[in-house]
Order: sequence, then structure tokens, then C-alpha cells
Amino acid sequence: MKSPSPDITRFLHTVAPFSELAPDAVESVAARLRIRYHTRGESLGEFDPPGRDGLFIVRKGAVELLDSSGEILEQRGEGDLFGHGIAFTGDNPGYCVRAAEDCLIWHLGPDDLSGLLQRQPRLASFFEGGPGARLREESLTHARRETLGELELRAPITAEPGNPISECARRMAEHHVSCLPIMEGGQLTGIITDRDLRNRVLARGLDPDTPVREIMTRNPATVSLSGRIEAALVEMMRLGIHHLPVTGNDGTLAAVVSSGDLMRVQSPHPLRLVRDIQRARDASTVADLARRGPRMLAGLANAGAGASEVGRIAGRVTDACTRRLLALAEAELGPPPLEYAWLAFGSQARLEQGLVSDQDNGLLLGETPDSEAAAYFETLATRVCDGLDACGYVFCPGGVMAKGEWRMGFGDWRRRFDGWIREPAPKSVMQSSIFFDMRAVAGSRDLAERLHREVLKQASDSEIFRRFLAAESLGHKPPVGLFRQFVQEHGGKQSKGLNLKKRGVIPIVDLARVRALEGALEVIHTEERIQAAADTGLITTRDADDLIHALKFIADIRLKHQARQLEAGQTPDHLVDPDELSGLHRRYLRSAFGIVSEAQKALALRYLL
Repeated sequence: MKSPSPDITRFLHTVAPFSELAPDAVESVAARLRIRYHTRGESLGEFDPPGRDGLFIVRKGAVELLDSSGEILEQRGEGDLFGHGIAFTGDNPGYCVRAAEDCLIWHLGPDDLSGLLQRQPRLASFFEGGPGARLREESLTHARRETLGELELRAPITAEPGNPISECARRMAEHHVSCLPIMEGGQLTGIITDRDLRNRVLARGLDPDTPVREIMTRNPATVSLSGRIEAALVEMMRLGIHHLPVTGNDGTLAAVVSSGDLMRVQSPHPLRLVRDIQRARDASTVADLARRGPRMLAGLANAGAGASEVGRIAGRVTDACTRRLLALAEAELGPPPLEYAWLAFGSQARLEQGLVSDQDNGLLLGETPDSEAAAYFETLATRVCDGLDACGYVFCPGGVMAKGEWRMGFGDWRRRFDGWIREPAPKSVMQSSIFFDMRAVAGSRDLAERLHREVLKQASDSEIFRRFLAAESLGHKPPVGLFRQFVQEHGGKQSKGLNLKKRGVIPIVDLARVRALEGALEVIHTEERIQAAADTGLITTRDADDLIHALKFIADIRLKHQARQLEAGQTPDHLVDPDELSGLHRRYLRSAFGIVSEAQKALALRYLL
């Protein structure tokens, strides 16, 4: 085989997806390319079905891709490909190509392309799969494989419900363990820890001969050996515990993972940060600790954690700050005069915060407060919101905070929702959408869940409101314009780039919210909403999977961008310069935006917009 020109090889190294291949594989492809010249206006052929004639690479010039009626679908220039399957709107995958200007084209014949795809499975998924398949392959390629099963966890030391507490304590001391799973008939029924022995036995003067069933935590939460380390970390943070029983594929107890086990493989340590926040003596200490959060999250991102995992951890850190500030305020102000729930809205509620976030919160009171109670909760809310601002969670630009107007009794909250839903208007719908992402951070969870269920039911019964909400959600369009070129933000040097929050993440969040209200789905995490919508038949399983992978990819690109900014001493933002991305990632980003656009079209069709 003739050696390829160095110019061809160098250029091919910059063309996605060949840029991802080893140097010798790129050189092998380069050696098989044939040069073609075409003049402006010349037809380059009809590709129906795609892939039949091999693959074409634009070296110089530009080509136009057209449908059967001659309408331009897309324009492709230097470094772009054609000849393979390309996702366009509509069911017909075929297209024609003509030269938009004088062109130099490199052609890889069908036999050479077939052989290449057999040798390079990742390329096969890129050329032969749709946008969703490409994103799924990307996710699998770069996902960290660190599961609990990869940790060196020791076999569990166990006891039975009828064993005396004293015997269990001796067993824990003998084997140097800080917890003891309680088994009955081969099944896990409970667990005790060092803390239980202190708080439930010694502090109460309980007889050491008492059966351990009297103090054990019954039906403890578990995780699977095949589960991700980050998932176990988030579960510990959510529950405020330091030990989790781990089950094998057959459901039997295989080990116990401790916070110490996870801290040894996580650097930095979210659990340690949350623990320190929970022990902070004053609000200024909470703020000092919280400001370590962004760098800790950036460290997790650089270590390979995805945006979904980082978002869940970020939310739990914010929760810990909120709870500690509430506890400190109550310690000074005295017990609250009414039952209440501190509500998080938006990204904190969904557990989808990034490296930087403002605060969106409210106070739900069990009843309308009298003047004395109102003054108490105003002071409480002001201290907590001011404390969160000091932590780095800046005041909400829209004023959605408990220290403002969003502090009221249950009946008043219901009347607000009732007004939005019964008499929807574009402005009120836009302002209300964030409140449907609601989660109790502290106080009465039952009170918050009751409000959430009632407003979900009301919204699901009002198609007019959901139609307004759907119309509002379609205002955030993915940044892909004519010929599938990226459309960057305008308004000066500081706003240039792709706004991956406003035009990437938010459109998917909005889509998921509308579907959740449509089905009265109680989950609020965006991925869980999309999955629940598929489970209930609101969207297809394939569309849901595509949308979830699009969200993961867009959010991961944004997260890594923010982590780089933080390391460079810059304030993280959402504007990503597409030229900073690899050619492959630019293509994947276009695929992700295409999936979002198709989902928006389906929503528009559903509500006749």
C-alpha cells in the first residue's frame, strides 16, 4: 500500500471521529483515501441508502445536502463528512449532495469503510447509529467503572435479633468493626452501630442483656455491589448515616461499606465536608466550610464524576448548610411556634446544582401565622437566606426566597398555585414553573409532600395550564441554526459562546417538567422524570433514553468547562466556546441538540403549539 501524504495524515488527525483513533490507524485510513475535485453547482451524487458509496471528507470548499425536492437540509464545510447516515427531520434518511463552491473531497470507498468499521467498533456506532446511539457509546466509553464491587470490602460480621446487646458489643470490639448487620433466617433485618450503643444503650442505662432487636435500626437501606461508589456516597449524605449494607447479585448480604471506605477513594471528601458543616458552631463557620464546596465538586468532576453525580452531591451540601443554619437560628430564637417545612425549589430541589448556584427557597407554614409567629419566621428566614448568601449561594435574582414574599401558610400557598393554574397567563406561568420543582429540606416532610401532591393533581387536570407551560418551555431553543451550525450568544465579548444552561440543560428540564405535570409524577429529578414519563407511556422508551443521554452529555460538557474556569481562578459560567471542544465532541453536541429539538417538536405537536 502506498504511503499517505503527510498533509492528508495531519489533517485527518483533526477530523472527528478519526481524531480519536491511534496514529497507526489514522495513517491506515489516510492511505486508502482517494482525491476528487468538483466544481461549484456539480452534483456529487444521491446517497439513498446512505453508506452505499462509502464516506466522503470535505478537505476544501463546501457542499450542500438536499432532500428529494431540492430543498437545502444542511451545509458542510472543511473537515465535515457526508455519505453516511445523517439524522434529519422526517423519516427519509436519504439525501443528495452538490458542491456549494469548488471542492477538494477525499473519498473512502465502501469496502475500505466496511473493513474499518469492523476493526473499529466505536466508529461503527458513530456512523451506523443515530444521535442517541452515539451519545450512549460516548457515555459508556468515558464512564468511570468504579463500583462498590471493586473496593476491597471485608465479609460482614453479623448477629441475630435475639443476641444480647453485650454479646454484640464484644463481637464488634473483637473484630474491630463499627457496625453489625442483624440477620434472621439468612435475611438482613436490621443494623446497629457504635453510635447506637452510645445513644440507645449507655445514654439510657439500658440493660446490656436486652436483645439487640430492641435497639437495632430495622430494614436498613442497602446498596448493590454493582452500584456506583458515588451513588452510595449520595445515599449516605441523603440519610445522614455512615454505614450501608451491600448486597450481591442474588440479594444476599455481601459486605458493609462505611464512610471511611468511601473517603479513602474519594478525593476530596464530600462526606467529610457535610459532617463538618453539621458540626459547625456558628453561621460564619458554615460559610467558610461551604465555600470549599465548588473546588471539591470540581475535583470530583476532574476525577471522572459526571454532572448527574456531582449535582446530587452539590444538592446535599446545600441541604446540609441550610439545615445547620436553621438549627443555629432556632437555637437562638427558640422553638418554632408552628409546624413548618423549609422548601427548596429549582436546581437544589432537583439535586442538579452545578459548581455555582443561587438560592431558590420558601417557607411553608402549617397554618396562617399570627403577628408574633410571622415575626419569628421572618427573622428565621432572613438569618438562613443571609447565611446561604454568605456560603456562596447568592440571593435569587427573581426574589424566590423565604426572606421575601415566599413565606406563608399552607392555605396561602394553595391559593397561589390555584391562581396560576386556573387563570394561566404567559408571565405568571413563566414565574410559577420553578415552584413545581419542590422538595422539603428541613421540617415537616409530610406537609411539603401534601402540598406537592395537591398541586400536581391540579396541574395534571388542567390542560390549558400545561399548554401554556409547554409554550413557555419552547422559548428555550437549542443553539443550532441554519445548516446545523452553532448559534452563539450575542451582546458583547462577555456573552459569546454556547449557553449550555439556557439552551441545553433548561430545555430538557422544562420538557421533563411538563411531562411530569401531565402524568402527576411525583419525582422531580429530571432524569427520573424522563424515565417515569417513559414508564407511564407518556413518551417512548427510546426517546426517553436519547433525551437522558443528551442531558448527561450537555451537562457534562458544562461541568468540565466550569471546573477548568475554577482552576484558572475565573468565575464559572455557562458559556462554552465550541472551538474549545474536540471535533468529535462538537459533533456529539450537535447530536444532543438535535435530540432536544425533536423532543420539543413532539411536545409542540402534543399541545398543538
